Amino acid sequence: MSDLRPRGTKITLGGKAYGMRFTLNAIDDIQEHFDIDISDIGELFSDSRNRIKSLRYLLTLLINEDIDCVADETGEAPKHLDERYVGRYIDATNMQNLMGSIMQSFSDGTPRRDEEAGDVPNATSE
Repeated sequence: MSDLRPRGTKITLGGKAYGMRFTLNAIDDIQEHFDIDISDIGELFSDSRNRIKSLRYLLTLLINEDIDCVADETGEAPKHLDERYVGRYIDATNMQNLMGSIMQSFSDGTPRRDEEAGDVPNATSE
């Protein structure tokens, strides 16, 4: 069996810890916003001119997705971050680590095959 629930990857911005989640909603938003296939996400960081805008958008989206997931689980009202807030805490000293955290979040959000199961479950529709 696969674990289809994306796990959160933790980062720190402005001294506060935040989770990031790569859910199907986040993937859809990224593909639509950048007009790319999600498998090309790494290319967003290769363009030095747009790297900061891409990083700021992705961090905001993934953090807010985690905030929404936690709110769904706890019943609390979500308090989203905006891109300007996130951008205040991106600088030359943490940019590489934050890009790496996004890629780690992508990896963490990919369904994993359960070690104990010998086969993938069949999906049927009725």
